[in-house]
Amino acid sequence: MPETPRVPEAAASDVPALLAEPPWTRRRTPPPAEPVVVKGLKRPKAPAAESWPPGLREEFASAPSPYGASETSVPDDVDWEAVADYYRGGEALEGLRGGDRSIRWRWLVLDGPDDLAVELLADERYFDDHSGWVYVDDLKRVAARHGLAAHRLLLHAAKEHITCAAALVPFVDDATAQLMLKGWKRNEAAGRAWAAWHGPAAVPFLVPEALRKPGPKRTHAEEAIAVIVREHGGDCVLAAAREYGDEAVAGMEALGLDPLDRFPDPLPEPDEEFVREKLPPVLLRGREAALPVPAVRNLVTMLRISSVKDPYAGCEQVFEHLDPASLAELAWAMYLAEGYVPNAWASPGTEYAVQRLGDAGTAARLAAAMVRWSKNRVYSGGLRALDVLTAIDSPDTLRHLDRLARKAADVKRMQVHAHWRLQAVAQGRGITTEQLADRLVPDFGLDADGGMTLDYGPRRFRVGFDEELEPYVLDEGGGRRAALPKPGAKDDGALAPAAYRRFGDLRKEVRDVAADQITRLERAMVTGRSWAADEFREVLAEHPLMRHLARRLVWSAGPDPFRIAEDGTFADVRDDAFALPADASVTLPHPLLVKDRAGWAEVFADYEILQPFPQLGRVVHEPAPDERAASRLARFEGARVPNGPIFGLVRAGWVFGAKETGGYQRDVSLELVKDRFVTVHIEPGIRVLTPEDAPVQEIAQVRLGASRYGSPRTLDEFGPVLASEVLAALTKLTGADRDA
Repeated sequence: MPETPRVPEAAASDVPALLAEPPWTRRRTPPPAEPVVVKGLKRPKAPAAESWPPGLREEFASAPSPYGASETSVPDDVDWEAVADYYRGGEALEGLRGGDRSIRWRWLVLDGPDDLAVELLADERYFDDHSGWVYVDDLKRVAARHGLAAHRLLLHAAKEHITCAAALVPFVDDATAQLMLKGWKRNEAAGRAWAAWHGPAAVPFLVPEALRKPGPKRTHAEEAIAVIVREHGGDCVLAAAREYGDEAVAGMEALGLDPLDRFPDPLPEPDEEFVREKLPPVLLRGREAALPVPAVRNLVTMLRISSVKDPYAGCEQVFEHLDPASLAELAWAMYLAEGYVPNAWASPGTEYAVQRLGDAGTAARLAAAMVRWSKNRVYSGGLRALDVLTAIDSPDTLRHLDRLARKAADVKRMQVHAHWRLQAVAQGRGITTEQLADRLVPDFGLDADGGMTLDYGPRRFRVGFDEELEPYVLDEGGGRRAALPKPGAKDDGALAPAAYRRFGDLRKEVRDVAADQITRLERAMVTGRSWAADEFREVLAEHPLMRHLARRLVWSAGPDPFRIAEDGTFADVRDDAFALPADASVTLPHPLLVKDRAGWAEVFADYEILQPFPQLGRVVHEPAPDERAASRLARFEGARVPNGPIFGLVRAGWVFGAKETGGYQRDVSLELVKDRFVTVHIEPGIRVLTPEDAPVQEIAQVRLGASRYGSPRTLDEFGPVLASEVLAALTKLTGADRDA
């Protein structure tokens, strides 16, 4: 962990009161031996009220349709009165539920005139049609548009399918309260949001349930009241209890309404040696004094009795007095010191500390750890760390998710779930995940020319990048250096060391993204990805970092190839200016698709332009005549291949198949584009734990298909580019290129 400068210990008067003397150090009235039960309390039957937390209505309104692209859109010329009559007169009841009957219902309720929609929402004859959706997102859209007019339908749906109670968060009445308690275990996030928002308005419906005989419903009511107490204080609870009488007030007081007094017994208190040896100093705001060890012990205790969903109430009160950076270091140190936690990536308290106190550095450390987690670690609670990572306030969160989606060691869970999260973000922005990845490439503080000037005072250096995005420097005479010289005696004592450190940091920062970006561009060439002209300029040609790669490649606007010159303009193969049409679709062409490939190779040689990956010099392969219509590539079958090159395929993006009996994996496949897979079957197979058991494999079968084991596809169906890439990979794997 980074060194925290040694600072003097804070005076006793400067230590936050809750850390100097937390509630568990004071004597308190012990809770009653048996839970207080008050019988005969009647819940109020007040009419339902509607109140929306900030942003929730907009969130509900934008909930995705569960039908996705198959959703039937509303016709432009729909006759709304006719649709209303279809339901009003009962004609809809003559047919089966679902189908056209359900489609027209959604049209009218979500897009039709308000008066007709409200009329249909009140028609109980169709309630069962739509409680049967079990699609809470659709119900959220209905709630957002119609509010209380949709309440009865939402209640009916939640009674049939309790997960639909999540659509009832904006409403408060007895029926809603009962459904929230009933579904607390399955919809705890919704229940807590409902209790926290409605607070005093919700308490009257909860008091009778919190004083009933012990059982799940009482437990859930107590938890809901604890949320309200934390958010609104205990007075509103006592005020509601007074309406039920003195016995109810005494019962509620016995629950412990001071949130600071809600802590377990015994407490998980750390010892002083742990605090001194394992944890960094925690500084007060201003960073001029550090908490004494006993105060740090009390702070760690508060964190350990917290969880993300139920933090100890004293935490926020003390955080405001403490330095955020040292709190972030404390949270990470707690994680490192914790070790293995069964069925979780961290204990609830450490998870809360990392999420609540973590900063951009914490997010980077956590993401770096998650990339390496084994599938067993991920399976036993590791996916919860994705929630924590995305909740940390960091500008790099999406970049971390993108890295996990592509690089995580656990392919089946971590990569997939990170990809889903990116897909959700991309969908919300109306772009693809690849377009989102384009926008996540950092500029590292480079200027508009894609460089950086480092000032030593009496001398300056200019940063540039080579074909692998490795930074170098040019001195004032134009001489090129691989690295900055160390500051000398004549250099500015403040500027020079800072510039020297900045270049070192830049090398590390760029190294983390360079290989990924080169790989992404090479994949774009193979898959035929395209960019709109303005998008191409923004994320490639004019991006401070990516321009260094983009200008080393040949691009195409339709059939016309061009390159990006050193000054940022576009040029054709004759070095004449090339005008990129505003409506052009720009691609990174495979050499099979580059017009005048030899001419372009000559241009790049003349300008001594090295490419980040083989494009113009790429070896291309054509199928043999008898292979074009084949879905098996027999010429590679029977070849004997050491395990090393097969593991090399996996490092390059291929994926092993499922383990078979004995722990053997007997195939490895690559998805080139959607519905185009190549699968190589091997014998006797690689035993993952002991690959040396069978160090050489025989290629039993090479199969082309729509999926790993799906319907066959031919090389002609793959197209010339993908066919060339498949043949190139297999030729390299089997050593056929060396034998030729």
